[in-house]
Amino acid sequence: MLRQAYAHRRLAVPEQPKDRRACQRRVHTGMIIMPKKGYYISAQQWNALSYADRIKWTLRTVCHEHPDWVLCGPSAAGAYGYSTTLQLQRYVHIAVTERSKAGRHGFVIAHFYKDPPPTKVVDGMQVTAEIQTMADCARMLDFENAMIVCCTGLRKGNLTKTQLQEFVGNKRKIGGIIRARYVAEHAEPACENGGEVAALAAMLELGFAQPQAQVTYVSPLDGRNIRADFSWERDDGSIVVGELDGRQKYVDPSMTVGGDTVDVILREKDRESELNMLKINVVRFQMEHVRSREPLRRRLDAARVPRDLCAYASPFAGFRSTAY
Repeated sequence: MLRQAYAHRRLAVPEQPKDRRACQRRVHTGMIIMPKKGYYISAQQWNALSYADRIKWTLRTVCHEHPDWVLCGPSAAGAYGYSTTLQLQRYVHIAVTERSKAGRHGFVIAHFYKDPPPTKVVDGMQVTAEIQTMADCARMLDFENAMIVCCTGLRKGNLTKTQLQEFVGNKRKIGGIIRARYVAEHAEPACENGGEVAALAAMLELGFAQPQAQVTYVSPLDGRNIRADFSWERDDGSIVVGELDGRQKYVDPSMTVGGDTVDVILREKDRESELNMLKINVVRFQMEHVRSREPLRRRLDAARVPRDLCAYASPFAGFRSTAY
């Protein structure tokens, strides 16, 4: 039963009571994991899956059991790969066009849509269209997660920021649409990963001006391109660059370009020196600074990163997402 489910990249859903009891016994021993009630997978197989695949295997199982369901919001984002945060997948979000069917039912939250949303099939799962998924997540989620979904969705879907702005701008009388417009205004598809988007969201929430992402500068030594994570221009015309230091760039073989950690550090130092030669200041920060916020604020203020004095109050102030 388990092997048959794995062959289809799904979790096992035992139909017979004796099979369910057998799975439950193995759950208690740690041999099997139950990600959702009634859905089983061996601990070894589960631990071998990436977070993205854990999400997709679970959602694919749900869709196989309920082929008429349409995934929406965070669930659709998980199906597309716009978010790999397991915490966002606490519930399965589906779209319904009958108000009486809306609401929470166990681990399922059904969302009412007055008009059927545009849909498509992704890897065997029926989901809301990309732009609809981003707009819904921008309405439902906290600012950081909404930004991660939208920035990733725009980049992966080859969609423009303007398309998202126009889509949410045309929506009326929908809960959270003001938050969705705020996200659409600040989304940055040039951010290359969720860490960069989380840093961008933190900067904006701290009141700093929105930076340009992945700006290219030319090395004064050999003319090669140097890309910076974030760039700001101060009032005096000088430039300051922000660099997010993550552990992955130092240990992931796909990012170390055949070298070891020391090689990566030395290349980073050379790169920073070349930016300094261009009279560009560099401020480096880590994800722990982003999470704690205050260390990030102190670093950016010390580097004289400009603030957005015209920024209006965020509609996310005081908002708490109930989507997960």
